[in-house]
Parts: sequence; C-alpha cells; structure tokens
Amino acid sequence: MIEVKGKGADELRLEAFAKVRIEAYDEALALFDDALAIAETDELRELITINKADVLITIERSGPEVQALPAILMRRRNPHHTFLAAYTLMYKQRLQKETKRGIFYGNVALDAANEAGERLWKLGVLNELGILYEMDSQFKRAIECFDEALLIQPDSSGPVESFGQTAIIQNLGYNKLLVGETREGIRLLLSVLDEIEGQGMLSDAYIDLTYGYIDLEEYDTARYYGEIGLKLAIEDRQVRNGHYLLGEAAYKSGDIEAAEFHFDKLSEFYPEFRNLKSLLYAIDLRSMVNLKL
Repeated sequence: MIEVKGKGADELRLEAFAKVRIEAYDEALALFDDALAIAETDELRELITINKADVLITIERSGPEVQALPAILMRRRNPHHTFLAAYTLMYKQRLQKETKRGIFYGNVALDAANEAGERLWKLGVLNELGILYEMDSQFKRAIECFDEALLIQPDSSGPVESFGQTAIIQNLGYNKLLVGETREGIRLLLSVLDEIEGQGMLSDAYIDLTYGYIDLEEYDTARYYGEIGLKLAIEDRQVRNGHYLLGEAAYKSGDIEAAEFHFDKLSEFYPEFRNLKSLLYAIDLRSMVNLKL
C-alpha cells in the first residue's frame, strides 16, 4: 500500500511520474488517484487528469480521464493544459493509427506551444507531427516538420535533448529515402547511428539503411545492414521488413538461395496469400511499403 499521509496533491503527482519512469504503471495510477482525491483547485485536478490519461493511453487502457481530454481541450484553461491535452490526444490517435485525427490534434498542440513560446514543447510536437504525416504517406510534410524541429536550437546538450535531436535526424533520414533523396537520407542515418539508443530504434535505422542501399544498387552493403537490423528486431513489423528487404537485395544480386529463404520467412506472416513469393519475384514493392506501419 502506498503511504500518502501528509503529502500534497502535487507532491503525489510528481511521485507518480517517478513511478512512470520505472514503468511501475499501476503504482503510478494509484498515486494519481490519491492526488485527484485531495486536489484543492480545478486547475490542479485538470492537470492530474491529463497526466493520468497519458499513462492509461501508454498502457492501452481507457478510463474517465481519457474520455475527459476533449472537454479539457475545449475548455482551454491555459496554454500548458491545452498543449498537454492536445499532445496526449495526438499520441492516442497515433497508437490507434487514426492519422488524420492525430494530425488535427498535433496542430492544436503546435499552436499552443507557439502561443506559450515553449521551445521544448514545439520540438516534441513537431517530431510527433512528422511521424503522423509519415504514417499518412505525406512524406514532404513530414520532412518539413523534422526540418523545422532541427532549426530549434537546444539550450543545453543534456541527454534528453541529445536523444530528441538524434530521433528527429533518424526520422528525417528515413523520409528523405522515401522521396528519392537517397544519398542524403543515408548520410543523415549514418551520422546518428552510433548515438541511437534502444534496440528497436536501432533495428529501424539498420533496416532503413538497407532500403537506401538497395536504391543505390549497393546490394552487399544493403545485406550487411539488413542482417544487423534483423538480428536487432523486436517487433513483427521489423522482422517482416528485414526479411523482405534482405530478400530483395539477395534477389537483385543474383543470390536466389538467400532470396528464397527470406521470402519464405516473409510468407509465413501472410499464410492467406499463397502466391506472395511469386509476386515478390515479379514486382519490386518497395515504393508501396511504409516500413513504419
């Protein structure tokens, strides 16, 4: 049982965030509930509601706090709460792959960040908006968001800001590949490869490089990066992408045995498509594939 005696609502809210950082989500939710029970102002209750909703969305759960977000956004008590509610709703829509709604909420969050003059808010929302445009296959708009985010100069070189800049450059590099700016995309990805944290993000970077080097017809290099990306893969999406691109690189370089292996592995994900492997040999599907979906 969590001890809350003598603690104020905002203190409990901050303790909840500490639990979120170590992924102790149930304890965090309980602390948010305790904070809501003793919050003395509507403004503080609203902030705690937004914070709890963000955690619920992260763990793919719903609740009255999530349902309250649109009303909080309409109320627009202050730019901070407007930004947080819009950003949280944008994140929710991204997880649900509702890209058009996510883009709408993202632009509301961006307006709030601009109104408040908050550099870090703007940096975060531009990156998220770029990802949503990318998911919606609006790659030029995505590039505009990432480019604008990179123009925002960090106030420090702390780990959070360094991580954010790295993620933005990685996202920009991938989108450059998708609009045919292959060499620039590869340059950007290679420039941050040693700074990328997290196995999943690193897998994406190596698989993106595979895509790029296939476009340059440098198939041995593509296969080198693809094998690393496949080994690092932690999501089915990454495994599928790895096998598909490695199969493409192998086939185009004349290694039919390796192509057969990777296309067979990819076909296991789509048992309903019996002729998938024949299609892969007949048509280069790279222009039809979004590697992040």
